[in-house]
Amino acid sequence: MARPHLLAASRLVRAHCASIGMPYTEVSLAESYRIVVAYLNRVGLGARDPFDCPTFHTLRRV
Repeated sequence: MARPHLLAASRLVRAHCASIGMPYTEVSLAESYRIVVAYLNRVGLGARDPFDCPTFHTLRRV
């Protein structure tokens, strides 16, 4: 969404959330990035080593 429309959209979304009883949460830009990176690390990395590349082992020529 274009930046100039974000304020109007947030007002609409906040009102809609209030009408259906859903919590509406606002965080700073830095906090939003922290939340996204933490989530991606949790679901993307799982229990594997982040420096282990599976493609490297299949394509490596000795």
